[in-house]
Amino acid sequence: MATIKDIAEQAGVSAATVSRVLNYDQTLAVNNTTKRKIFAVAEKLNYQKGTRKKRSKNKFIAVVLWYRPEQEIKDTYYYSIRLGINEQARIYGYTTRVFYQGDAWTDLVKAEGIIVIGSNQLTAIQLKEIKSFRRPLVFVGRNTLAEGYCCVYSDFHLSIKDIVDHFIKMGQKDIGMLVGDLNDDYYKENLIDFRFQDFEFYARKLGLFDLSKIFVGKFTPESGYDVVKKAIDLGKKMPAGLIVANDAMAIGALKALREANLSVPNDVSVISFNDTTAAKFANPALSSVHVDTHAMGAMGMQVLQQILNSDQMTPYKVVFKTTLILRESSLN
Repeated sequence: MATIKDIAEQAGVSAATVSRVLNYDQTLAVNNTTKRKIFAVAEKLNYQKGTRKKRSKNKFIAVVLWYRPEQEIKDTYYYSIRLGINEQARIYGYTTRVFYQGDAWTDLVKAEGIIVIGSNQLTAIQLKEIKSFRRPLVFVGRNTLAEGYCCVYSDFHLSIKDIVDHFIKMGQKDIGMLVGDLNDDYYKENLIDFRFQDFEFYARKLGLFDLSKIFVGKFTPESGYDVVKKAIDLGKKMPAGLIVANDAMAIGALKALREANLSVPNDVSVISFNDTTAAKFANPALSSVHVDTHAMGAMGMQVLQQILNSDQMTPYKVVFKTTLILRESSLN
C-alpha cells in the first residue's frame, strides 16, 4: 500500500508537504503545479487516505491544559482554543479528553495523540513527562519547532512592538506591564511569560525598560485588581502606558484604577491581549490584541490528524497573525 513517503519521493517534495496538500491545508504556500503533481502521483500509486491506521473505539485525543478548570472559565482564551480542537476532532471522528494542571497524566499513554495548549507555563519536568509517552504530539500556543514538534501559535512578538510603538506615538514613553505567572515563587528577572520577555527585549532596546514598572498577577480579574490596587496603595506611580498579559487581568486592573480616581486612558492607557468578548464590554472598552483562537484550536487538530495519517512527516509550524484593536482604554 502506498504511503505519503512514497508519494513524496516520486513528487520530489517533503513528506510534510505531501501530507498538508492531501489534507487541503489552506495555510501552505505551495504553487498549483506542485499540488497537481502531488495529486497525480497519489492517484498513480492508488494512495488511500486515512486507511493506514485503524483506530480503536477506546482511543481519544488528549488535550493537556496548564490551567485548572476554574482558571479556564475566567480566561476564555484557552477555552476558545479547546472548543476549536473539540469541534475539529468530532469532524474526524474522535472524542477528546482534557487533562488539567494537577491531573494525573498516566492515561496519556492511551491517547491516539496529544495536543498541549499554552505550554509556556509547564515546567521542564512536566514537558519531559508528556514527551515520554511517545504519542503523536502538537503544541498550540508555543513555538516548539526547534524542539522537533509541530506547533500552532500566534505572532505575539510583533504585537508587543505594535503596542509599545503606539504608546510612544501617543507620547506615552513611561511604559510598564502587568505580567501573568502561575508560580508563587517568582523573580521579575526570570518571568517566563513570552509577552514579558518580548517587552523587556524591545523596551531595553529603546532605553525604556524599568523593572519597577513590572507587576505580576495570576491571569484572573481578581489578581489584576489586587496587584494594581496594592501598587497604588503603596504609593507607586502607575505607568502612562500599561500592557496587560490578558483581558481577564486587565478588567481587574481597570477596576483598581477607577477606584483610585485614575482616568483611563488620560492618566493610564491600558492595552491587553486576547480580545475576548469581555474586552468589548469592559468599562472602558479594552484595547486588545486579537487572534482567532477558535481557528488556532481547529488547526492544531488538523495538524495532529496529518501526523496520525503520515508514516513520516517533517515537523512544521503554523503562525496566526494578530491585530491590535484600539478601543476606549488607550489614547488613539
